[in-house]
Amino acid sequence: MTGELNDFIRAQLLTALEHLKTGRRYFTYNSFNVLLDADAGTATVEDVFAVDRQSTVMLEELRTHLRTAEDS
Repeated sequence: MTGELNDFIRAQLLTALEHLKTGRRYFTYNSFNVLLDADAGTATVEDVFAVDRQSTVMLEELRTHLRTAEDS
């Protein structure tokens, strides 16, 4: 995710995190996909090039990562 993460993607995901109260939102990008699940409180990042490679973190952890990446 870090390789493709840019200001547009970061802003799009942060905005979605702010507005997502229930349900799910799915985002597709060139090399990764992101599933935000408000009901479970998780975000799953899938590697497009390795189907069996994905990571699931709490929504707050993703939010922190996106904001930290914004500052660097």
